[in-house]
Amino acid sequence: MIRVETPRPHVALVTLDKPARRNALDLPGFRALSRAWRDVAADGARVAVVTGVRDFSSGADLKTFPDDVAAALRGGELPEHLWGDIHGAILRDRVLPFPVVAAIEGICFGAGFELVGATDIRIAGDTAQFSTPEVGRGFMASGGTVARLPRQIGYAAAMQVLLTGARFGAERMREWGYVSEVVPAGTALDRALDIAELIAAHPPAAVRAIKRAVGEGVRGTLAEAYAIETRAADELL
Repeated sequence: MIRVETPRPHVALVTLDKPARRNALDLPGFRALSRAWRDVAADGARVAVVTGVRDFSSGADLKTFPDDVAAALRGGELPEHLWGDIHGAILRDRVLPFPVVAAIEGICFGAGFELVGATDIRIAGDTAQFSTPEVGRGFMASGGTVARLPRQIGYAAAMQVLLTGARFGAERMREWGYVSEVVPAGTALDRALDIAELIAAHPPAAVRAIKRAVGEGVRGTLAEAYAIETRAADELL
């Protein structure tokens, strides 16, 4: 269900392709997506775009995912290996050296929401819908969103998303800063590829240095961020 292509020079396109299940990720799907990110990094892509067929993703496939996880653990798979694959798929513990642009159409729920939250630039069709519905099922998002979302859109907005499990439109998510741009429905992928192609045309060392400096800098104080920026700029020069 995971396809990897190179539609533009130095741009990798990672597509979730299981539209009959609205691109829900079962355990093999999580593992395939985790492998795809490793392959894209090994192939030397300068930028990646991630999208889904018709919808972005409805999240984990609850028809099979819990039973598959339980079966893997009963079969002796180490929890850290199992969850390493799952978290690696949605980039919770994997920091890619190149930028990732998300192209979002349709629904973006659960694990799909968590994957988008780990990307660098997010383009949404104007009919896209976003939700973290886990709370309504008695559990919580655990792929990085609880830790990351308050830092991205602010405390109150993050709590509204996480605690209500409600659906939010693309324009509201843009207002909160979760989405970079809202475009007409059906055009998010073209816009994302255009942005990725523009980035890929720049010297890759500069692009990677900016991503590294920003990613490290937002985790500390402003003074620490200045020091990281200076070190990265000096190394680049």
